[in-house]
Amino acid sequence: MGNLIGAFLLVAPAGANAKPPEAAAGTELTAYAPSTAPLTLQLIARRFAETDARINALKATFRQFVRLEGSDVVQAVEGDVAFRKPDLLRLTHRVPEPQTVVSDGTWLWVHRQGTNQVIQSRLEAWRKSETLAQGLLDFGKSADLLARYATELTTVSAPGADGHREFTLTLRPKAADRKGEGADFVLTLKADTRNFFPGDATLRVGRASIRSLFNDVRLNPAFPEGTFRFSPPPDADLFKSPEPK
Repeated sequence: MGNLIGAFLLVAPAGANAKPPEAAAGTELTAYAPSTAPLTLQLIARRFAETDARINALKATFRQFVRLEGSDVVQAVEGDVAFRKPDLLRLTHRVPEPQTVVSDGTWLWVHRQGTNQVIQSRLEAWRKSETLAQGLLDFGKSADLLARYATELTTVSAPGADGHREFTLTLRPKAADRKGEGADFVLTLKADTRNFFPGDATLRVGRASIRSLFNDVRLNPAFPEGTFRFSPPPDADLFKSPEPK
C-alpha cells in the first residue's frame, strides 16, 4: 500500500477532515476452485502475480493493532483505504479518532483536525527517510515481495468444509539487505486458496508488532474526482517535514 503507509501512518496520532464520497463498488477478488494439489511457494507466487495484474485500484476497510513487547496495551485503528497505482492513496480513520492521510503521488499529507494541524512530506523523501517504507505491503505488488525477501511457507491448514486451505508466509530481509537500523524485521502474510489475497499481515520490528487486516476488498472501483487530492484548510497550522540531505 503505497510504501508501508499502512503499517506506519495508519497508527499516527489522530484527527482529520471529512470522509470523501463513496466510490463505486468495483469487482470482487478472483475466486479459485478448491484443489488437492500441493501448495508450494511457486504456486502461491503465481496466484499472487495473477491478482497483482488485476489491481489498478482498490478499496477496502482495515483494522490495525499495534502492540509493544512486554505491554498489554494494544492500540487499535479502524478505517477505510482507497488506492490507485502507483502511489495514490487515501486513508480515512474512524477509530480511535478521525484522521485523513492522502498521497497524491508527489506529496504525503496527514491532517489532524483535533489540533488543526497538517503535516506535509514529499513522498520520495519520506520513502528515503523511513527504513520501513521500502516497498512493504504495497497493494498490487505481493508477488514482488516474495521475490524481494527470503520467503518461507510456514503453515498450511487442512482443507476446510469448502475444500480451501489457509496458509502463512514468513518474509525476512535477505542477508545482503540487512543494513542499518530497522533493517531486520519479520513480515507474516496470511491468505487462503479461495482468492490468494494476503489480507492479514503482521510486521514485527524491534519491540513493535503491527497487525493489519483488510476486509471488503473491491478491485478497480471508480473513485470520485478529488479522492487523491488534498488542500490544507486555510486556518490550519502547516508543518513541512525536512527532506533528507
